[in-house]
Amino acid sequence: MIWTILTYVVIGLLAVSGLFYIALLVRFFRALGTVRDGQSDVEPKPDVSILISARNESAGIRATLDSVLAQEYDGKWDVWVADDRSTDDTPKILAEYAARYPRLHILTIEDIPEGVSPKKHALSKLIDVCEGDILCLTDADCIVKPTWIDGIVREFEPGIELVAGHSYIPTVPGKSSVLICMQAVETLIYRVAGTAGLAMHLPLTSTGNNFAYRKSFFKSVHGFDNVLKIQSGDDDLLMQKIADDRPWAMRYCITESTFVTTSGKETFKELWEQRKRWASATIYYTPKIVFVLSMVFLFLVMQCVAVALSPLSFEILIATIVASVAKCIGDLILIVRGLRIFRQEHLLKWCIPVEFIHAPFTVLAVLFGLFGRFKWK
Repeated sequence: MIWTILTYVVIGLLAVSGLFYIALLVRFFRALGTVRDGQSDVEPKPDVSILISARNESAGIRATLDSVLAQEYDGKWDVWVADDRSTDDTPKILAEYAARYPRLHILTIEDIPEGVSPKKHALSKLIDVCEGDILCLTDADCIVKPTWIDGIVREFEPGIELVAGHSYIPTVPGKSSVLICMQAVETLIYRVAGTAGLAMHLPLTSTGNNFAYRKSFFKSVHGFDNVLKIQSGDDDLLMQKIADDRPWAMRYCITESTFVTTSGKETFKELWEQRKRWASATIYYTPKIVFVLSMVFLFLVMQCVAVALSPLSFEILIATIVASVAKCIGDLILIVRGLRIFRQEHLLKWCIPVEFIHAPFTVLAVLFGLFGRFKWK
């Protein structure tokens, strides 16, 4: 009797959450068909400040600085870097570049208040001192194109307050590791969901390494107030502040000239810590978005439960096969559209391997991120 009830519960939850998931994929697919390049051409062009928070980034910050300082933007722009208590050669490198490039400014952070998010604290300090009307954010291990600022600024049409840009992990055929290639696909999945979500006025996710907003918007929502102690979410949580009353004021940039490259994690341990950190911020999202993400999470959980129970029940086995096939087909149709939008068709061959590990990896990362601990650099 108990086993019969359990079987019906598992199949029922799998069916309900699975139908929600498929319906969401359909909406995502339709929303992706509406995205377009920005067309803003206001004159004079707005002043722009590029903001970077850096802590112990000596290994890659030279390449980042070389890329951001090579911008071809015709308007007024400058670069601000927060040296957040670095103990390596980062301060020396920053001083060297500042001496060569007058438009580069360094803000040294020697300590932070207890319990405060280091990155949010650094960004808040940078925003206080910079003078740009539009703030373009990237990370100290990323590479931007010379056309980055110009392309991002074109997204700020009248009424647009925030722009989420696209970033990707580059791969080299025959040279990139399996872990890097699979991360590249997973990262693309998040970007596709973020793009479709913003097109639906549902800001599900974004990335802080290619992010921009008006300084006036940041000040109007009181910056990171109320979320300053949350370690992650310097991008997603800021979007939540605009989600309720001005959801139309955000957009995702799909212009190739603005794409940013970021480094994948070389070890599974580093990847695990990063994914837990990302998941830790989701409980602070708006109720509507928490509901959507909870239903997706429920479907992934039920997939894992159903797979575990399949050897014990033929009915659950059939339900598992149907749900898995439907998810795989739906995911691939959406991902193929995303691959075309973001010019990453070469990743298609890695989509099936990622599909097999997506559910268990996501479920564990969310559980450990919400209820466990994660390491911050």
